[in-house]
Amino acid sequence: MKLSPKNDWVQVTPALDKKEEENEKSLVALPEDYRPMERPYKAVSVIKDSLTGAKGYKVGDAVVVPTHVIREVEIRDNKFYLVERNHIMAVVTV
Repeated sequence: MKLSPKNDWVQVTPALDKKEEENEKSLVALPEDYRPMERPYKAVSVIKDSLTGAKGYKVGDAVVVPTHVIREVEIRDNKFYLVERNHIMAVVTV
């Protein structure tokens, strides 16, 4: 299944931080009401942008966004993650 973002939305994947994924897989017993501290910002990877050309983001660009603006959309057991363009704070380059 494919998703085509429109109207200034950018499709991203939150799986950029491998260390964070490893922490989620740990087998440590925690109280049921425990909630891990969520970082206020996250680097995510661009999958698809509604804009093309010089104004758009390229596939694979790492961008920084506030974690609370990442929208998860589930359609027929497929999960997609979208961020509004104006919430993208920075592009990470090496």
